[in-house]
Parts: sequence; structure tokens; C-alpha cells
Amino acid sequence: MSGPIGITRRLGELLLGTEPRLRGRLTMCLLANSLYLGWLLFIALFIVPRGLVSPGVGQFLMAHQLIALITFYPLVRSGLTHHWSDPGLVLPQIAWACLALVVGYAVSPIGRAVSLQTMSLIVVFGFLSLRPRAAVWTGIGMICMLLGMLVWCILSRQENFEPRLQTLIIVTTCFILALLTWQSHGFAMRRKRMSADRKALAAALQEVEVLMQHDTLTGLYNRQHLQTRLEAERERARAGGHRFCVALIDLDHFKLINDRHGHAMGDHVLVAFARQAQAVLRETDTIARWGGEEFLILLPDTEPVDKAGIALRRLQASLRGAPISDAEPNMRVTFSAGVAEWAKGESIEQLLDRADAALYDAKRQGRDRAVQAPLPLPAHPAPP
Repeated sequence: MSGPIGITRRLGELLLGTEPRLRGRLTMCLLANSLYLGWLLFIALFIVPRGLVSPGVGQFLMAHQLIALITFYPLVRSGLTHHWSDPGLVLPQIAWACLALVVGYAVSPIGRAVSLQTMSLIVVFGFLSLRPRAAVWTGIGMICMLLGMLVWCILSRQENFEPRLQTLIIVTTCFILALLTWQSHGFAMRRKRMSADRKALAAALQEVEVLMQHDTLTGLYNRQHLQTRLEAERERARAGGHRFCVALIDLDHFKLINDRHGHAMGDHVLVAFARQAQAVLRETDTIARWGGEEFLILLPDTEPVDKAGIALRRLQASLRGAPISDAEPNMRVTFSAGVAEWAKGESIEQLLDRADAALYDAKRQGRDRAVQAPLPLPAHPAPP
């Protein structure tokens, strides 16, 4: 994009970046920099030329503002503070600005009212950024600075400093700062609670999503989720010419296990099978509990005669060598499987019907085996 709008956008990205949180921090830094620059110009063009402070104090105050201008914004913009507890350097900036204001209050009678007003503004500046503890310590630090400055001015007998009047002003200002600090702490606590609530809500939503996609007993995906994955894989195969298979698995004699050993042992068998299946299948494969003691495996980029058969044989071998339960150390689980390769133009329902027919053949042939479903016959055009 060209023209004034494009230039403005590029300038904004250069100054503030593109990441939303960083933009917020840098916006606050630029706002603080405007205050530093304003004070720098005020000291250089008004206070020093009129002799309201000594040249040494004037140079100190100008150097103080200049250091802030060239330090805080560049540090935040560089990203070095991203993982710090205070990535926007809010607390250091507040402390740095308050130091200059306290010194200015002590040595420049003409700027005292502005100094106190600016300190109150600085507390408000921290409302949206400081954490609860930092907000409290900021207020305490500012009050201690003012009281310390008051004591120093009284003891050093500063010129044009009326102890009674200034004590009343400083004490009143400290009271206002205490109220603002209390408000800032309240804002910080509300932000903290809101952040905790958002995190809790996000965790709850994630947990609900997991429950909606997974079987509660085995931890595998459930039928609904795998149905969605099957449709997505079918679309991918149609678009790119990929091949994929499904393997419908049924645990052999599972009803007999429930009848002899109880449903608790049956559940243990289901969990043990799920654990072994997850251990031996590829990361790209997806297994789900299809219903009861039936499981369905989606094997993308796979042909039945090679990778599908290898995966199922590996799973069979793993089950033969793995004890199911310490209570029944000799118990072993076998399964029958029907494997079907998706044929172009075939629906998922048709694919699963062929896998189910192959599973029935595996059971009829004696179980503990996998049978490959034949590809569907091509449709012949109707005679004229």
C-alpha cells in the first residue's frame, strides 16, 4: 500500500511493532517519552535561562531526562525485556521520573506545584500496568521520596522553603498518593482476577474439547472425532491422489472375558489394548474406540498389502508379549481385523462396510487374524 496511509502504517509498525502486547507497551513508552522530552525542553528553555536553578542542577535534570529518552523505549522496542517480570519497564520508569521530580521540587520553587501534579499523574500511569505488589511498593516509594525530600529541605534550610507550608503541602500530597496507590492496587487485583478467570475458562474449554473428542475409558479418540478425520482424509485423497486404509478391529472373545473375570477386567483389557496400539502405531495413524470392544484405525498414505499389514502384525506381536494384568499374568488378548483401502469415488460409509465384511471373514476363519477387503468392482455403464 502506497500513499500517506501506507507510509503511516509502516511508520507505526517501525515505532510500535506488529505484536499486540508489544504495541501496547511501546505506546506507553512513547507517552512517557513525551513527558521526558517536555521536561527536558522546559528545563533547558525556561528554568535554566532564568536562573531558577543552578547550572549544575539544571545539567543534572537535563541529563536525567535524556537518559530516560535513550534508554527505556529502545530496550522495550528491542524485545530484550519480553520475558522480564516487567516487560514494559513501568516500575523503573516511574522510579526514574519520581527521582527527577523530587529533586526538582527541592531546588526549584517555581516548579513545585507542577512536580506534585506530575507525580500524581505518574501513579495513574501505572494503573493499567503494575501488578498488585508493584503498585503498593510504587506508592510507598513515592511517599518515602517526598518525606525524605521534606526532611532534607528542612534540615538544609533551603532557600524559599517555608517548612510549615511545605509540610502541609507534602503531607496532603502523600495522602493523595496513598489513595491513588490504593486505587492502583485495586485495579491491579481486578486485572489479576480477570486474567486468572480467562486462563481458567480457556483451560475449561480445552478440557471440554478433549472430552468431546476422546473416549473417557481408553483415552483414545471417540467415534465422532474419527468420523470427522475420515471425511477430511477422503477429501485429501480425492484432491491429491493419496491412498489410505482403515482397519476395523474387534477383540476376540471379549464377552467371555467379561463373563469370567468381570467388567472391571474387561475395562482393563480395553485400556491395555489402547496403550499397546498407541505404542506401536505410527504418529500419522489415528486410532479410535469405535464402540464396545471395536476399534478403528485410520492409516493415511498406506496400502493394505504392506504398511497396514505390518502395523497389524506388529500390534498382534506386542499383545502376545505383554501381560494384561498382574492378577491374570497368563491372560493374553488377540483381535480380528478387517482392512479396506479407500477406492476413488467411494463414500466413507461404503469403505467401512467393506472393512466390516472383511472383519466378519476374519472371525469366520478362526479369529486372531486380519483379512483384506477386496476393492469394489468398477461400475459398468448401463447398456443403451
